[in-house]
Amino acid sequence: MEGKRRKDQWTADDDEKLAEIVIQAVQNGKTQLEAFAEAANVLNRTKQACGFRWNKTLRTQYGQMLNSVRKRPKQLMRSHLKLALSSFDELTEAYNELEIKYRELQSEHDKLIKWLNQGVNFLEHQK
Repeated sequence: MEGKRRKDQWTADDDEKLAEIVIQAVQNGKTQLEAFAEAANVLNRTKQACGFRWNKTLRTQYGQMLNSVRKRPKQLMRSHLKLALSSFDELTEAYNELEIKYRELQSEHDKLIKWLNQGVNFLEHQK
C-alpha cells in the first residue's frame, strides 16, 4: 500500500520544471517574479507557492547556475555594444572617405562644366 501523499506536495519533476522556468526566464532578461507567475501556470500552483518553493528549497541547488546566467546577458550586451561601436566607427570612417571623394568629384565636375562652356563660347565666336 502506497503512503498518503499531500495533494500539494512537490515532486522532483515539479522542482526541475520550476528551476528550468526560473533559469530560462532570468536568462531571457525577465525577473524571478515573472518566472514564478509562468511556473504557476505550468505547474498549476500559485506564484506564491512557486516563489516559496524556489526560495526555501531550490535556490541553494540552482543559485550558482542562476548567478552565472544573470551575468551572461550583461556580457552579451557589452560585446554587442562593442561590436556596434566599432561598426559605427568603421561606418563613420567610410562615410568621411566617401564625402572627401564626393567633393573631389564635384570639383572635377565643375571644372569640366566650365571647360565645356568655354568650348561652346569659343565655337560660337568662331562662326
